[in-house]
Order: sequence, then structure tokens, then C-alpha cells
Amino acid sequence: MNDIMKPPPPLSSPLSSPMQRSLIHKGFLQRGECAVKNAPLIQLRNGKHCIPQHYLCYLHTRASVELIVCDIDYWDRYPVFVSEDKGGIYIQIGIIGVDNYAPSSPKTRQKIVYGRRWRVEPNLPTSEIIQTVFLALKKAREHEIRELFRFSHNGRITTPMNAHHDLPLIAQNADLVQDPSTEAEENLSFEQIQAQLRFLRYDGARLILKSLEKRTKSDHIEKDQWIVDIAMRRSPSSRLPEVQDQTLSFLLDALSMNAIYYELMAMFLRLSDQHVDEYFMYKNHARFSRNNSVMAIANLSFITRQTPDDDFSDTLKAVNYETDVTRVPQIFSGPLSAKLKTTLARFGPLSGVVPD
Repeated sequence: MNDIMKPPPPLSSPLSSPMQRSLIHKGFLQRGECAVKNAPLIQLRNGKHCIPQHYLCYLHTRASVELIVCDIDYWDRYPVFVSEDKGGIYIQIGIIGVDNYAPSSPKTRQKIVYGRRWRVEPNLPTSEIIQTVFLALKKAREHEIRELFRFSHNGRITTPMNAHHDLPLIAQNADLVQDPSTEAEENLSFEQIQAQLRFLRYDGARLILKSLEKRTKSDHIEKDQWIVDIAMRRSPSSRLPEVQDQTLSFLLDALSMNAIYYELMAMFLRLSDQHVDEYFMYKNHARFSRNNSVMAIANLSFITRQTPDDDFSDTLKAVNYETDVTRVPQIFSGPLSAKLKTTLARFGPLSGVVPD
């Protein structure tokens, strides 16, 4: 570790080095970051300078992660928590709303529930911490969305796409969840599809078949396909902002209700992901918005990844290796160890840090 600057001490400590404080003050570093020795300053197109993240080392604390999360904004219904236990620092998403499985009324109190814990290693780059929050929000939202895909079935409401099904039970009884149709329901009519959609609601919205068009196999199309247009109509009970009056269009290789249900679920997840993409903000910038130019991002990446000189390159390789070593999983004796050993052996000798 002689080739890197000493990691910064905890935020409350008065022992922060003058160099570290200076780099933070000038905006080159944030709390929890330190530069590799002799890391170059890169000049950007706008005249500003930076030390790119791949020339930094990290020693994040709960306090430094909290500062990062303070700069993140999305939707008040999904507060982001930073906490710590014996296993280390973790991020957790809260979900505020009405109980998806309880009868609702104007007097129903909203409740808060919590998603899974997303662990944050102290040496995780700041950008990856931000992306961890981004992914945690998407997955917390997906959990909720799957519960809002609801069927009226045998006089009751069911949520077949939810994340709470008993997977070991299903695996042991796979025959009970297979699609009974062995072939695509190619004769499924417009009226039949429309009738089945009447039993389905998504976040209270109705789904109405508007168009069904068959693309017949030809020189340009390998097999028959169907273009499906389904209108989504928001209701007073709809809560998700992306659930609006709109038309969902998709292409199917097989025309069956099962295929339609799965494609609709994929569309709902895509709408949710796009909402997070557009409204997830870090320091008031929507990094994942489609308004950002792909080519401009590519150019920025090119500028910040210019080949450093040989001396610094050797230092950087040593630092990266030491970081990689900290991420190698520990393998314990047992059936999983035997399975992993067999799997890895199929690839022959591997570069990188192979688990012992």
C-alpha cells in the first residue's frame, strides 16, 4: 500500500491530511475518497479539471455514504436509508403506501415497509454507491409493481406475478405451473382476448385490446408474428405516476394469453424502470435520463481514460490488484464448493484473482 495515499480517517477526526482537505475543498474529491499517488488531473472540454474515479481509492464510512444519499432525490414514497450493523454498512429502501393486500378506504392509514438490505463495502467507488441506490429503487418498485398485476379469478383477486410465491414448492411441483397449451393459440380471436383482459387490472387501470395484426411468414419474417396494441386506461385508484391513458404495443412470436400476460408484465416493468431513469437525481442531475447524449458520454469516457504514463500505470495496476483481492469470495468446504470447482474447471486456467 506504499504507492497510495493514506486513506482518510473518519469524518469526525481532526486528523484529516491537509492534502485531503484541499482536494475535497477544490471539488476533486468527496468524503471517503483519496487519490492514488501521482494521479493526474484531467482537463475536460469545459475547461474544468478532475481526478477520474478509476484513479481513486475509497474508504467509505456510514457518514460518507449518508452524505452521498443526501444528494440523491427520487420520489418521497421511496425514502433511502443508510444504516450499519455487524456486517457493515447497508442501504435500504422504504416503501410508503397502502397495503396492497388489504381493503382500502378513505380512512386507511398509509404504512411503511422496507426492502432488502444492499451491502456497501468501504472500498466501493462513490459512483457504484449511487448506482446501488438506483438499482435498489428499481427493485423495490418492481416488488410493488408485481403485486399490482391483479386477476379476478374464481371470485377472488390473485397476483400471479408477485415475488412471494413458494419457489421450492413450485420446483417440486413444476407440473402444476406449466402452460397447458402445447401449441400457440393461433385461432385466438380478438373477442376472446378482449374477454380475458376484462379480468385483469394493473394498478387499478383497465386494459383494452385495440388492435391485433398478424405478420405472415415471408422472406423477411422467419415465422408468423402478431402485433398487439392494448390501451391502458387509468382509474381513480391508480397510484403510479407512469400509469396514464396510453397504448402499449408489442410483438409476439406466439399468440396465446400466456404470452400476452408476460409481455404486459414486461411492459409495466419497463415503464417503471423508465420512470426511475428520468426522475432519479444525483446533485440535481438525471444521470440515467435518455436526454443525456450517448455520444457525449462516450467522448467524456474517452477523455478521462487516456493512457497514463508507465510509472503511474504500474502504480495503478498494483492498487487495482489490491482492491480485487478484497473482493474475492471466501469458499467453504461443502456441496457448493464442489459445484464451483467443477464449474470453474471447465474454463481452464483463469486470469484474475481465482478463489482459493
